[in-house]
Amino acid sequence: MSQPPFPPRNGQLMPNGRARPGAPAGARSASLAPQPRYVDYGNPRAYDTSVRPATGLTASRYAPAQLQRPDHVQPQSAWSTQMRRVQEVSQEATKPPTVSLLVWLTAVVLGFGLVVVLGLTFLSFIVTSSANPAWWTVTAFLALISLIVIALVILLADRWDPQPFPLLGIAILWGAAVAAFVSYLLNTGVSLLTYSLTGSNGLVEFIGPVISAPLVEETSKGLGLLLLLMLLARRYFNGPLDGLIYGALIGGGFAFTENILYYARGLEDGGGVGVVVLFVMRGVLNIFGHAIYTSATGILVGFVVRKWGTGMGFLVFIPALIPGMLLHGLWNLFATLGGGLPFMLILFGGEALLSLVWLILIMVLIWDESRLTRVRLGDYANLGWLTHEEVDMLATWKGRREGKRWAAQIGAKPVMKRFIRESADLASIRQRLLADGAHPKVVGIEANLLARLTQNRRELLSHAG
Repeated sequence: MSQPPFPPRNGQLMPNGRARPGAPAGARSASLAPQPRYVDYGNPRAYDTSVRPATGLTASRYAPAQLQRPDHVQPQSAWSTQMRRVQEVSQEATKPPTVSLLVWLTAVVLGFGLVVVLGLTFLSFIVTSSANPAWWTVTAFLALISLIVIALVILLADRWDPQPFPLLGIAILWGAAVAAFVSYLLNTGVSLLTYSLTGSNGLVEFIGPVISAPLVEETSKGLGLLLLLMLLARRYFNGPLDGLIYGALIGGGFAFTENILYYARGLEDGGGVGVVVLFVMRGVLNIFGHAIYTSATGILVGFVVRKWGTGMGFLVFIPALIPGMLLHGLWNLFATLGGGLPFMLILFGGEALLSLVWLILIMVLIWDESRLTRVRLGDYANLGWLTHEEVDMLATWKGRREGKRWAAQIGAKPVMKRFIRESADLASIRQRLLADGAHPKVVGIEANLLARLTQNRRELLSHAG
């Protein structure tokens, strides 16, 4: 049964549930039924989609998404009473959200692509290096260490509303296979063209790292974000934290393949010592470099998508590449200039400061994601899908910990974890509906998640009884 949105969106229903003068008849009849307690959760500017452009290429094809009321106002929750049973509802919960066959197919193709790329690097090592081929395995292992560290950081950042593992794997594979291979070909072509036109090795060593590399590499990595946003992961790509997560993994995958090439070159020039020096410089002191550059693009695209919709996210892609390109170009410029120990300390000290800022930004975005969850779940609580006590439990770290602790005592911890995860997913979908409009497919996802919410609630209450 469709109902007008909750009070702050259209002003037809007052917080006490009564219809304002001039409200439609449906709103007056709804006010006769018991109304849930209204709580103002606010609408921070970062989530306010009312300023979304309404004309031109950014116009939505769909009308604004309205919240629907549940068939029954929810009784006191298991979280607040820990004893009651929920009434039977007419909705039948559908299956949990899963990734599509296209996602798995893409992962397999990119995995095969990575095998090909690594095979080519191995063949190149055999042809160009006089070292034992077993040393290539050492360079790959050292490069893998850095990738594992980046992946662990991102998995910690992804705890609030986890992304599906296949999509995370696709991000890494795109960076390691497609972006690295394309960048190698184009950068090599630019260097050869520059030398053929100028005959200057000095100019090649400047244009390659400072001009070509930032432009080519950030674009090739960024295209992976577009692939995820527009085709594979729009269902889950709903904000700046999601953009950071995917961007950092793409950058980490790219660095993995690039580091293998650099370590192999260091082995040829300086032996084992050369490899160790490069590992410390690239795999330790500058471990987050490519992750930071590409995540900058992801953050900007994610913020625009959350506030102004998918169309604007696509249009802002080129401008969103600029910060990553500038950071990448500046690092390569100073690294190219070289210098003594004081210069190196300043260079890597600046990189350490940038990495610290990036890690702090991750924590800020996690907090921002939790706030969004609370605001959007508050929309549903004000219509009776949840109680406000459940919103506090689902949308705070402390509430989640206490909820899982209580659920473990009644043998329902897996149910509580599913309830928490799918509620965060529901909040993200609600924000997407506000930004993109009531796309029929997304409305169907929302309905499925609401059915899942009711099912999870029923299971918790049955365990509590």
